[in-house]
Amino acid sequence: MPWPKRVCEFPDGEEFSFVSDRYEVRHHIPDDPAIQSEGGSGGPIIELTLRDRQSGWHTTFTTQSVGERLLVPWHGRPQIEVWSSGGGGNWVRELYRYVDGEYRSVRIDDFEHVPHHHNQKALKATLPHGFHGRGYPEGDPALYFIEARLPTP
Repeated sequence: MPWPKRVCEFPDGEEFSFVSDRYEVRHHIPDDPAIQSEGGSGGPIIELTLRDRQSGWHTTFTTQSVGERLLVPWHGRPQIEVWSSGGGGNWVRELYRYVDGEYRSVRIDDFEHVPHHHNQKALKATLPHGFHGRGYPEGDPALYFIEARLPTP
């Protein structure tokens, strides 16, 4: 299944808001220290609030992230791409959709910085630019999709 098209990159930093089409997006670190402490090497815990400027609809959710992108709407609500780090050159890209009254992770893709077999074709992706103002130390790496399947007995 193809990844949804990108609408825009999120700005750099941990605290910001921006408007894209009819939606206002607010990105910040949660006020609750207990929630903040759940972050780690995968990135900080962030809180995202989305508001439809026409209807007044709004929702808030938290996730662990090193970078985000706004994607084309699905059933009238924006989709969100969220990246986190698994360490050792491994990265996770999650697709968040508004489902049954809340944003939920509906797809998880695992990537690694260097492919295991350079001669095999693989889906590639790049991290969102300058994740939370830190930037990627080696420039924008090409990340390669890892597909894992459990064997059937």
